[in-house]
Amino acid sequence: MRLTPEQLRALAEDAQEVLWWAFRMRMPKEQQVDETVKAFEVRLGYREAQVDGGVRE
Repeated sequence: MRLTPEQLRALAEDAQEVLWWAFRMRMPKEQQVDETVKAFEVRLGYREAQVDGGVRE
């Protein structure tokens, strides 16, 4: 499966958001990578989003 430029951009935006959040939460690198993978899986339809009810700044 080849991703479109729009899909690649959406993944890049997801990665930036997740990594910034994970950095602010002081997560270790391995956990940051795990969270980024989860975001990609949601974006690509491999899993359902898990909403924790947190407030977005």
